[in-house]
Amino acid sequence: MRLFFKHAIPGVLFFSGQLVALFLILWLYDLYRPAAFFYIALLNAIALLIYLSYRFFSMLPLLKRLQTPIESVAEPIRADSDEPLAAAVEHFLERQQTVFRNSLFAERRKEKERHRYVDQWIHQMKTPLSVIELILEHPGEQFQADLRHEVDRLRIGLDQMLYSSRLEAIETDLKAERLNLRTLVTSIINQEKRLFVKNKVYPKLELAPELYIYTDSKWFRFVVLQLLTNAVKYTAGHGHEVYIRAVEQAGKIVLTIEDDGVGIPKRDLPRVFNAFFTGENGRRYGESTGMGLYFVSQICLKLGHTIELDSTEGVGTTCRLTLVGGKQDD
Repeated sequence: MRLFFKHAIPGVLFFSGQLVALFLILWLYDLYRPAAFFYIALLNAIALLIYLSYRFFSMLPLLKRLQTPIESVAEPIRADSDEPLAAAVEHFLERQQTVFRNSLFAERRKEKERHRYVDQWIHQMKTPLSVIELILEHPGEQFQADLRHEVDRLRIGLDQMLYSSRLEAIETDLKAERLNLRTLVTSIINQEKRLFVKNKVYPKLELAPELYIYTDSKWFRFVVLQLLTNAVKYTAGHGHEVYIRAVEQAGKIVLTIEDDGVGIPKRDLPRVFNAFFTGENGRRYGESTGMGLYFVSQICLKLGHTIELDSTEGVGTTCRLTLVGGKQDD
């Protein structure tokens, strides 16, 4: 009742203002007659009372609804009134509730995925730590090399976790620059040269020195490193080289990373960019969270790059990144 009175106050004030204006006009033109004015005011008051009564009873279901405590976000909203405004508010609240529930469910799904990834990551990090402890207890001839390899696995895992935590707020961490493609890729390979040497897989660069791209250096390094790590991981023992090529096409640079490794089964190809999808290779070789290519696809989406992946089982895999760029003399 109190809510309706607050809603009706502007109408009552407008009605009162009309009567005051009418009184002033009649008084100024010497037309004021108390009995006639009282009759007019009475008729208007009755009309106002009838109107407010109609409004009150037509809006009563909505008023009750607005004053009823909400017990659950899944509580349905019932359109109990045919009054246009009340029905419109009911429909609006229903749409708002739907959006809120979808948003809440999406956040819960993300939180579950985050917990799942963290659990898998912790499990993976235990393996190199156990190996390091074993190496320290029983050092062999390759003591330093084996230790370095496990430390590199820890560092790569920590970097992936760090980038995954920053991914949702990537927009606040972007800095687009004009970068020389060959220089950037060479620095990434030099940073991870032990990865290639350890697995006896060697990179072959076919990048023209005049090619440049527009991207964020830090995030682009993560993307290329993840693709190179995958290429080496599934090429070791099966192939010998990873080819990194780039060509200019209509104001774009297409960067290709190609290996001659085990390849990806055809049935797994449509899902390789899905979160937590490990596929047959992930189960066969182990130590796969299924998040690497998912992170790559999300970062490329944020950076405005496109990524494509082709593979033939037993032949190899080709990843293509399409970037904004060109030649130095353009």
